[in-house]
Amino acid sequence: MSSANPGLAYEDTPPLSAPLRFFLTAPLFGLVAGLVLLFDGDLLASRWTPGALAVVHLFAAGFMLHVMLGALLQILPVVAGAAFPAPLRIAGVTHVLLGLGAAGLAFGLGSGTPFAIIAGAVLLAAGLGLFLAASLLGLARAAPAQGASRTPRDLRLALGALALTTVLGVVLAVALGQGLALPIALPTLVDLHAIWAWMGWGGLLLAATSWVVVPMFQITPAYPAGFTRSWAPATLVVLVLWSASLIADIGWLKLGLSALLLALAGGFALQTVKLQRNSRRSTPDAPFRAFRLSMIALLGSLVALLVSLVHDASQWPILAGVLVLHGTFAGAISAMLYKIVPFLTWLNLTQARVRAPNMKKLLPDGPIRKQLRLHAAALGALILAVLLPAITPLAGLLVAVEFGWLLANLLRAVRAWHQAANA
Repeated sequence: MSSANPGLAYEDTPPLSAPLRFFLTAPLFGLVAGLVLLFDGDLLASRWTPGALAVVHLFAAGFMLHVMLGALLQILPVVAGAAFPAPLRIAGVTHVLLGLGAAGLAFGLGSGTPFAIIAGAVLLAAGLGLFLAASLLGLARAAPAQGASRTPRDLRLALGALALTTVLGVVLAVALGQGLALPIALPTLVDLHAIWAWMGWGGLLLAATSWVVVPMFQITPAYPAGFTRSWAPATLVVLVLWSASLIADIGWLKLGLSALLLALAGGFALQTVKLQRNSRRSTPDAPFRAFRLSMIALLGSLVALLVSLVHDASQWPILAGVLVLHGTFAGAISAMLYKIVPFLTWLNLTQARVRAPNMKKLLPDGPIRKQLRLHAAALGALILAVLLPAITPLAGLLVAVEFGWLLANLLRAVRAWHQAANA
């Protein structure tokens, strides 16, 4: 166990290449999403346009899922004691299936090609199924969690939500690709898939990771014990009830539970911002500011969703989607990557008994700061593009450069690690 961070078993960390391949592939999907926005100016006219469906899955199944699975490969053994069996093989096969699946699904949705939609969904499901099976095996073998951390429990909940999201996605892909009739309306199934992906998988994983990463890297007090004890279970219960009310089409209950879900998400964002205000950092660095921006974007998305419950204008759900996918998740994930990748390279050198450079030398602040400023500019352009479609190509260009720059910065850290390892 680390004396610096009790409860974290760094000696169980997997080979560096296992998570790194996911982290270095993820920005490519964000870059392609930007290019799609650049060449399709009408993409944001509706959440149902082929281009919008393609971009959403490039972000969600491409960028976000790659980083999240790469992070879990690292977090599950270190935080929850859940070592993967043959981690390099699991990482290698999952990485290939995930990449091909996300690319195929996005292409199929954007081009309206049924075969690509189904093939992409099947490949994605195969990769996720393998990853989930290995995760469950590791968790089953893990010793009971010690201490007050709720991260291991909440990681389990997030993985369960990912399994349900995957099943819903496959059913949707088959329905779209084969034109099959479903016992529930297609828009209802889409909403179920989206909310379980957003709050069930992404939200629970972001929270479970934040319980550890925010105090550790942003030098804040720990989240209140009562908050971490109740937030994830409460969110899961409300999600289940909300899903039942949606399927049963009970309007008043669905509205009330929707408001409760938004309140839970808002509570997480406000609690995180409050902790950041009490950080012991004298000068916040760029990832710190980016994480705060992602929490503000989350709060903004909740306002947009709240308005969309009572107003029929098509812009509100699109604005909420922009704020959730790019503002919240892409921002928070980029901020975490800028802490996780230099730390993992430094840890790898240290464990190999190589004299490791300071993490600031592995990845200096300057390039990070410039790239995250571009992220903020791209978010602003995307928000404007929802209202002024003529701006969409500019927003796409900024997004493409943003993710290309993110990849270049991560490669810079990898190059510094390689040079130090071979010095």
